[in-house]
Amino acid sequence: MKRITIKDIAKTLGYSIGTVSKALADSHEISEVTKVEIQKFADENGYQYNQYAKLLRTGKTNIIGMIVPKIGNSFFSQILEGIEEKMSKTVYNLIIMQSYDDPVRELNLLETLFKKGADAIIIAPTGNCISLDYLRKLKKDGIPVVLIDRINYAISTHKIGIDNFRAVYQGISHLISMGCMDILFISSMAKGVVEERRRGYLQCLNDSGIQINYENLLSIDVEKNGENSREELIKYFAQRIQENILPDAIFTASDQLTYQVLEVLHALNIEVPKIIALLGFANFTFSNLFSPPLSCIVQPSKEMGSKAFALIEEILDKPDRQESSSFEDIKLPVKMEIRQSTN
Repeated sequence: MKRITIKDIAKTLGYSIGTVSKALADSHEISEVTKVEIQKFADENGYQYNQYAKLLRTGKTNIIGMIVPKIGNSFFSQILEGIEEKMSKTVYNLIIMQSYDDPVRELNLLETLFKKGADAIIIAPTGNCISLDYLRKLKKDGIPVVLIDRINYAISTHKIGIDNFRAVYQGISHLISMGCMDILFISSMAKGVVEERRRGYLQCLNDSGIQINYENLLSIDVEKNGENSREELIKYFAQRIQENILPDAIFTASDQLTYQVLEVLHALNIEVPKIIALLGFANFTFSNLFSPPLSCIVQPSKEMGSKAFALIEEILDKPDRQESSSFEDIKLPVKMEIRQSTN
């Protein structure tokens, strides 16, 4: 079946090609009665709008680029879900890329999105100075940028995350309220949120009158496949078992570390929570199915995604696409779910 064109619609209904084109584009120059008539005829006869032709005329690609460390991380996959739920009802399309927390790769991805003509970028950045400079350049060129999760960077743009200091402070307070005094804090080496989470840990100990043992600050290099970090954790805890200096609680500062630490403790027959209590960030939907069910700090990841897209859509839908001079710095509340791993 031959595809109907604007020319065919114009000839059949007795309008000019320009009138039909404007009606299908929902132009204010055409009356509502005429637009309804033309759109109804187009729908009934299988007219397919040529989106590519519009892009050539407007210079818009309707592409939004998204860069995250790793899609397999449940936290970032839920952010993506929040974006796509909102985006599915719009004309925009999402290109998803993974930086693996590699600054060089991240910069290359940003350059690729620029070459593809991305209209906007959503990113959980590595914090590398070169990439941040490039993001500033993109903004100067009129490309909106939203930082998600990792928002502690000196760049004037929209940011959506949580109050990392407060979230960890609350978690450590809970462990202390249970009588835990020797609390191990395990974080990744990635920038962005680690400093604020570590500061929350240290401040809570200080406010509670607990002497800080800096040997209880453990930084793990979380690799792409997780094998190196798992081996590093096994080696660390095996050494502590040998020296008989196990902590009475562990706080893990990322989703991946929370799951890995629980796995390693099981492998070394360190009972949770009988020997060590465990509390950490975890956005896995079924954290209650772990053995034992995990006490965790849950971030509003889907809401982060939906709000990030809402900000982008609001900017891109403006005729001039101009951002306001003030940028939103949104910090969403977390939820602490207490289960058996700390009881």
